[in-house]
Amino acid sequence: MADEMGAAKERKILVAVDESEESMHALHWCLKNVLVSNNPSTDTLILLYVKPPRVVYSSLDGTGRTTNSRDISQPFNI
Repeated sequence: MADEMGAAKERKILVAVDESEESMHALHWCLKNVLVSNNPSTDTLILLYVKPPRVVYSSLDGTGRTTNSRDISQPFNI
């Protein structure tokens, strides 16, 4: 990766990681094959940590009423 002057070209390499084995494998592969095989002083490694969103469960339906509400003025028949 040399330009016309013979100097090494600076690269920015982004690796997205999370807590999975696949992303750790991708990071290991990048470190072993991309950064080590070239001059690491000219490369910038950017790690993007991906955090899964929290699951939020709501007891409200689309109308804003609770899904398990019933009219308490009516008697409950068994």
